[in-house]
Amino acid sequence: MKTNISLIVLSLISILSGATLYAQDLQSVSGVVTSFNTIPLNHVTIISLKAGESVFTDSSGRFSVKCFKKDVLKVSASGFIEKKQKVKTGLVYKINLGYNDNLQNFNDAISHGHISEQVLKNAVIEKEKKNEKDYSKYNSIYDAIASEIYNVRVKGNSIVNTKVRSFDRAPGVLLVVDEKIVSDISYIDPHYVKSIEFVDDVGATMYGSMGANGVLKIKLK
Repeated sequence: MKTNISLIVLSLISILSGATLYAQDLQSVSGVVTSFNTIPLNHVTIISLKAGESVFTDSSGRFSVKCFKKDVLKVSASGFIEKKQKVKTGLVYKINLGYNDNLQNFNDAISHGHISEQVLKNAVIEKEKKNEKDYSKYNSIYDAIASEIYNVRVKGNSIVNTKVRSFDRAPGVLLVVDEKIVSDISYIDPHYVKSIEFVDDVGATMYGSMGANGVLKIKLK
């Protein structure tokens, strides 16, 4: 009987000692989760993968979670790109989640309460403005296309794919301005061009046989 009691006592001591060492190995780290570098995200899930603790950010994007010294934080929010952050010497982290704008991501981000609809709309607009190219340096829309789009050839008002595509149609690419098919773009002033994109292969299939030689898409400001 004494032997059994001794074994039980030793087991308890071992368990308590392990728990104490476990607690000593844990540390509390804190930080803030944002997107677009400055906008705090609410209710983002933070998981310390080794320690197994899970918390959420508050409305200011802030969090505090217990983890091991060499742990990894998994940061996820619906509609945003998941990120993993290694825990190093610092105890405060700023974690920025990427965002790819499409309808599904937009709806997910809002419906899960990570960000308000208006704030997200404004952030997307500002990001688009920063990424806009300045086409005003070109003398004509044709100069802009010849300089910016490498896989088409421009000669006068003719724009053709550098790869041979369709032998039973005219060689010119399909012209689309603000999602409308047009036959002439000579009227477009480069100052008012927001973007120029050449869509080839699979991306042109939605235009049927008209897009056999590729589609030149122009968006205006």
